[in-house]
Amino acid sequence: MNENTPEIEFLLKSVAEKFGGSVASTKDFESLSSKIEEETGQIVSTSTLKRLYGYMSLKPKPRITTLDILSNYVGREGFRNLCVELQDSSAFLSVETVESESLKPGQELIVSWLPDREVHLRHISVQEFEVLDSGTSKLRSGDKFSVKEFMKGQPLYISGIIRDGKTLPEYVAGRKAGIKDIKVY
Repeated sequence: MNENTPEIEFLLKSVAEKFGGSVASTKDFESLSSKIEEETGQIVSTSTLKRLYGYMSLKPKPRITTLDILSNYVGREGFRNLCVELQDSSAFLSVETVESESLKPGQELIVSWLPDREVHLRHISVQEFEVLDSGTSKLRSGDKFSVKEFMKGQPLYISGIIRDGKTLPEYVAGRKAGIKDIKVY
């Protein structure tokens, strides 16, 4: 049974996502421990990671220094700051939204975000899109991916990017200012 707080669960999920791999075997935990040390200059032992992720039955409350190191690994300034961020992050949204299921197959759209990024997409099927023109973004023409909705003013989280037959990690567009504009054709 997992007794972590929602904040710790969010942090562990963020660490696993950044790691980009499975966190389910001794080898995974060893690799993650090395990666954390490489990026932060601080050590979180393999056994501590195993306890945090529930791989070992003994689950003592994690030390704040461990949570701070993990927070630093995912680009945050400590665990307490992460908790404050999460407390301030809830709100009802009333923004222009284009839902994937409202589009017809073959319909095209242009999505833009700062700084001067503009991507031309074709809707393939429910939640599936193909990049027609990637502009100056890190996406490439021919990439295919899944998106449930496009929300103006919110970051665009793209999962399941397929490029040259390979699945890439999740991608976020407009991380700070969100999507600037959405045009549907």
